[in-house]
Amino acid sequence: MKKFDGISLKHIESLLESRQEQALKKLISTLHPADIAEIINHLSKDEQKKRLFFLLDVEVASDVIVELSGSIRMKILKELAHDRLADIVEDLPSDEAADIIGDLPREKANKVLEKIPFQESVKVKRLLGYPEETAGGLMQTEVLVFPATMTVEEAIKQIKKTASLSEGDYHTVFVVNEKRQPVGLISLHKLISADHSQMLSQIMEKPPVLINVDEDREEIAKKFQKYDFVSAPVVDHSGVLLGRITIDDIMDVIEEETSEDFYRLAGTNVEEIVYGDNIIKIAQIRLPWLLTNLFGGLLTGYLMWLFKVTLSHVLVLVTFIPVITGMGGNVGLQSSTISVRGWATGKISLHSFKHHLFKEVKVALLMASICGFTVGLAAYLWHGYRFLGLVVGLSMFCAMNIAVLMGTLMPAILRWLGVDPAVASGPFVTTANDITGILVYMAVATVFLKYLG
Repeated sequence: MKKFDGISLKHIESLLESRQEQALKKLISTLHPADIAEIINHLSKDEQKKRLFFLLDVEVASDVIVELSGSIRMKILKELAHDRLADIVEDLPSDEAADIIGDLPREKANKVLEKIPFQESVKVKRLLGYPEETAGGLMQTEVLVFPATMTVEEAIKQIKKTASLSEGDYHTVFVVNEKRQPVGLISLHKLISADHSQMLSQIMEKPPVLINVDEDREEIAKKFQKYDFVSAPVVDHSGVLLGRITIDDIMDVIEEETSEDFYRLAGTNVEEIVYGDNIIKIAQIRLPWLLTNLFGGLLTGYLMWLFKVTLSHVLVLVTFIPVITGMGGNVGLQSSTISVRGWATGKISLHSFKHHLFKEVKVALLMASICGFTVGLAAYLWHGYRFLGLVVGLSMFCAMNIAVLMGTLMPAILRWLGVDPAVASGPFVTTANDITGILVYMAVATVFLKYLG
């Protein structure tokens, strides 16, 4: 039985069943909000999930709700009263508040926005106006920002007056000019350690890069990895500071993007749907890929029917169809997976793609030669036909090389067309390579047919 800081899930379920709310409150008061969220995610009954969440005070509830899985959070948000939800939203940083409001039906979202302070409501509405995949949809507006002419002593006094500093979310001070354009940044550690009489302009470091509000979040994640950012400023098209993006936001982005790629490799979609309970929706997402494989299999069967004369003359050819199509699919999937990941992480770019392609071709030639020779020798020793070994070995060699080319080129082509390269992997590559493998095998066998009789 799963335990959370020594507390078993079974014990929590027992307290919920017997409605011992005071004992339950005392028990979960010792847990971290992330553990409470995990408990709610693991509870088997929706009613228990909601009841446990409703026992939390506002401060804890605001930390827990952002940690819940998407489908469970939606169910709880649906049941929360407007006043309670407004209190939770008000306690959240602006970016997380915008995420919660964005998940609500429009009517409920408007009522909650009416109940939170006007200034907070304006911030949330502004963030909701940015596309989710951009810096604007990712940033939070809470920043420590001071003019370059301010002294260290004045900055420290101002920070102490910042009530929200008690949340411990700040790592960096942004230094701006008279137009509120970022000209530097200072870590809190450096600020506290500096001579109090110095101006901020004397101790600040120039930011390595400014993040534009329209920039895609995958590109932002690459910059965080490259420059080891903890926090980075987000600016508008005039260079005016709008907010910041922090490393915890980027960790979420990396996890989401990686998960999304893996789901696409499997021919499915986002986690909330994969692990949700909407059976019809799940089937709608998975079926297109399965139908692609189905029609690909039918096309493969049709191609074999077209070459029925070849197969009827030399029935032994059927023996090696699975191994040729299987090896083509496997090596194609390897290449496409490496290519998709390379494009996603920036290891492969338009500049370096030519080198990557030639490397994959050379690797394919080596692997295909070894595998082709091995399967050809096996065919000869098994059935005693020299030309059978040549046909099988040559087909394997050609099918594997074509599969590698397809697996490497397809992600690049899709990226050029503006389509996520991840869709080039998984079922698509396997089906395409099955078809090309059969075509190659049957074509080679037909050419050498008179030597196989």
